[in-house]
Amino acid sequence: MKTLSTLILTLVLLTSCQNNHKKTRDQQPKTTEKIQSAQWILDEDNSSIHWTGYKTTGKIPVKGVFKTFKIKGVKPATDLKTALQSAQAEINIYSIFSNNEDRDKKLIGKLFENMTDTQKIFARIDKIQPDGQSAMMTINMNAHEKTVPVQLQIDENTGKINLSGKIDLLKDFEANNAFEQFHKACFNKHKGEDGVSKTWSEVGFSAELVFKRK
Repeated sequence: MKTLSTLILTLVLLTSCQNNHKKTRDQQPKTTEKIQSAQWILDEDNSSIHWTGYKTTGKIPVKGVFKTFKIKGVKPATDLKTALQSAQAEINIYSIFSNNEDRDKKLIGKLFENMTDTQKIFARIDKIQPDGQSAMMTINMNAHEKTVPVQLQIDENTGKINLSGKIDLLKDFEANNAFEQFHKACFNKHKGEDGVSKTWSEVGFSAELVFKRK
């Protein structure tokens, strides 16, 4: 009788352990599935847009940001690549900031204000490559549109997308007059050790777009 009771107790304990293990195992995929199905939405307040210009024959970088911009057309999506595909940026040129008030005034008054209808710069993502590491972006400035390649870094864990590329104010946007006016205004500031004043028409740009789960 004692042996039978011991056998029954053992079976009950084994069954209980198996059920508890199955319950824990079954619950885990549901939690993971819930996280994976949550949609990414853009956190515009924590996103940023940067630019880099160059001066002197030694090509010294001058860096800054645009403090005011809007990013439209981003639809909630469960993966960042899909969310980015519809992004369109609207950048206010009067919000340019390089930590140098005199330079910022010249960038606005001599460069942008001598362009055609360039109170704002518009940019949109046209096509993301299947590997998610590059894309094509169309930029509208000085009444010209130019499509340029950009590099991408997409992190589905942190919800961050970093993109970078470059443009040429002369070759891409025919901003010859505006560029010349800006160069004249910065002539002495853009002299290097060789005494030559040079302003580069190449401009680098980058953005960090921050997303959060909805």
